[in-house]
Amino acid sequence: MGRTVATWRDRIERRIVAWARYRRALRLDDRIAFDRLLNSVRSRSAACGMMPASDEFEPALLSMLVDLETRLSRVEKEHSDNG
Repeated sequence: MGRTVATWRDRIERRIVAWARYRRALRLDDRIAFDRLLNSVRSRSAACGMMPASDEFEPALLSMLVDLETRLSRVEKEHSDNG
């Protein structure tokens, strides 16, 4: 018997495919940044799957924000260690 509810990974990958035209319209440096954000969503798929969200956007956005905060904190720490 098959699954009736798509997995988080399947749902977000379909959303990423839907965003392909937007991605293609970006400049190369922005496309690289966008891909990095998409990978941050993929790497947090277990946490995203725990949210009872009917729309993939909210957990995806939260994953992107967590990634950005983590990277910013790392840069701030490196800056204060070198300063």
